[in-house]
Amino acid sequence: MRKCVLSLLVLSLALSLHSCGNGSAGSSSEAPELLQAVPSDALCIGIFNRLDKALDEMTDSASVLRSLDYGRLDRSRSIIALCDVGSLAPLVIIEAGKASEDTLSAAASVLAQADSFAVAHAYIRLPHHNALLLSPSETVLTIASRHLESGISVLDAPDFDQVAAALPSGDVTIWRNRGARKLLAGAFTGGLAQLAVPFIRDASEWMTVSDNTLVTFAPDAEKYFSNFCSSLQEAPSKLASVLPAGYTFYVDIPVASVASYRHAYETWLDARVALESYNRALTSVWHSSGKDPRAWESEAGVQEVAMVSTPEGRLNMVRVKDKAKSSGVRVNPRTGFIRALYGQVFADADSCMLQTGNWIISGQRAALEAFEAAAAPAAWPAKAKALAGTGDLRLVWNKDNKIDIWHSNR
Repeated sequence: MRKCVLSLLVLSLALSLHSCGNGSAGSSSEAPELLQAVPSDALCIGIFNRLDKALDEMTDSASVLRSLDYGRLDRSRSIIALCDVGSLAPLVIIEAGKASEDTLSAAASVLAQADSFAVAHAYIRLPHHNALLLSPSETVLTIASRHLESGISVLDAPDFDQVAAALPSGDVTIWRNRGARKLLAGAFTGGLAQLAVPFIRDASEWMTVSDNTLVTFAPDAEKYFSNFCSSLQEAPSKLASVLPAGYTFYVDIPVASVASYRHAYETWLDARVALESYNRALTSVWHSSGKDPRAWESEAGVQEVAMVSTPEGRLNMVRVKDKAKSSGVRVNPRTGFIRALYGQVFADADSCMLQTGNWIISGQRAALEAFEAAAAPAAWPAKAKALAGTGDLRLVWNKDNKIDIWHSNR
């Protein structure tokens, strides 16, 4: 599967720790018939109006599936599902009933080529169309055939009814979040993998990516991060005015109300059985600093909190209600507060700080001494629930509980 853009999306989602929509995309009237041939335990499903695009998006350039000449079937509606058989293996499902007058001869040609390339294959009849199934894995095709014989498919998978009811009419990729470890294998390494994979797995049950919009789907349970995020309010984002020159990644959380945000966040932590350890960490910071971080948050009137990664190191950036005269770099009396309050993505090396207007910026001295605000990025949203991105890619959680994906080249 091609992961260049998708890995960036997932990386941004994973690192943000304050994100997500909650299953309410614009929907088509019914789920595609081809989904009836997708095994119920598939981890990722790409639905495409054209086979050639499906192969480009969902298979590696060296895949044997791209060696076949599909003829007119190149323009057929198709699904590629990624199945876990020890490793990920694709299953291609091609609509082969009404593509053109010579669909049958095209299908016969593909089946003959599949024999030559040792590609497992089957030609099946669905209620309204014929379909051609192909996979480089005999095991995957066997699993798909057994599911078809039993009359079960991904349409019967837990909570997939939410996804099926909200599928857009265009091309869409569906992720089963519990498959994050397999789907993201090799995308992240070290500590980043330890952070990203568990977060994606537990953020929701499913997510879809289509037409520059990402939507998450989860049962009505407080433990899912997507449900926590759906309860947040949009608020103004002012980070664009102070983003450092040369930044490589940022997470931005506008805060509409400290009290409501804190209630929602701690309710989610409690549902995950993580509130006790969170409270212990805050108490430890309180004892070492002499100030209760929650009291500081309320007194400062926090209106926005962000982490920005720069070549010199990560910076924690907090917008508070009162402006102050700009200051040079000095010792941070609130070291550890931001990470303890808002999550592990925030910098723990924040021994120094500076202030400019409403912004308190903390980090290591070298990163702060190199700080210089860049020109504001293009098309920055006035309000959001949360933002995450790089210089070229931005995810914005909006008031409709969808995640808008902005690319610099679109």
